[in-house]
Amino acid sequence: MKIRLAFILLLVSLGNASADSLGAAAQGAISAYRRQHGLSAVTVDGALMQVARHQAHAMARAGVLSHSVGGSFASRVSGASAGIAAENIAAGARDFSSALDMWKGSSGHRANLLKGGITRIGIASAAAPNSRYKVFWALVMAGSAEPRSLRKPPRMRRASTRRSGPPDLIRFCGEAIAGLPRIACE
Repeated sequence: MKIRLAFILLLVSLGNASADSLGAAAQGAISAYRRQHGLSAVTVDGALMQVARHQAHAMARAGVLSHSVGGSFASRVSGASAGIAAENIAAGARDFSSALDMWKGSSGHRANLLKGGITRIGIASAAAPNSRYKVFWALVMAGSAEPRSLRKPPRMRRASTRRSGPPDLIRFCGEAIAGLPRIACE
């Protein structure tokens, strides 16, 4: 009995060590990718790790790639204190690096990776040896919504069109300025 309990405890600790190393690898790679694009780094969040683990295992049990198989995304992240949140899922990638490459190659998943305000992540994979995919991945990202007052106003730039009218007439693209005509810009 003591040997069986020790074996179970060993398996649990190996699972936690594996989750910790996966979280560290994801944190480093995703932070580097975000910094390349002028965004903030991310940290691993325990609550988001649980949300990701739940989704990855739900997909593995069902053998399907689905954002809703573990419940609606909104219900799964509701307890994670997320002002904004996004989820990337994948199947078939044998390791994290392959899953991340898949996400970087997909416009929707890449947009999630580069979403402004994201500061925390949770990641998990789950084996499904009897499914056609063999491995399922879930990455959950969250952060605080950027306050409206802190958002940069649209940048004004001078239009590159010929002026008509008096020589001191200036036309700008963007928000209309009192006393100046507004023009269309690309």
